[in-house]
Amino acid sequence: MKNNYPEKDIYRIYQRASTGFISINTTRIAAEKRMDDFAKRQGKSVIVLGEKTSSPPYILGNYPRIEIVFALVDKLEKQASDTPKLDKLSRLEKLKKLFDDGALTKEEYEKEKKKILDEND
Repeated sequence: MKNNYPEKDIYRIYQRASTGFISINTTRIAAEKRMDDFAKRQGKSVIVLGEKTSSPPYILGNYPRIEIVFALVDKLEKQASDTPKLDKLSRLEKLKKLFDDGALTKEEYEKEKKKILDEND
């Protein structure tokens, strides 16, 4: 994966479901949340460089898993005030698309939507 970011600013996050009954999209949401929390603690923004996901069938230990490669970059002052609203909106749009595509159940969708909406800006 070719990029212009220094090696010290590139990170990987790995998330694996504990069973085959959890969707790859739920696994992705959990990994993205961990990635965003990490960036927030560092006071940085995330640039996703790539990802790898497991392929079905999710049986016999081949549980849904994802690895995301990302870079942390400095936040710009102007973006810092706009980011929470845009981030929340984009996450809600992604979540709705996953639900519409049938990747999430109604219960998973409602649970994740509530988490996003309950976040403080």
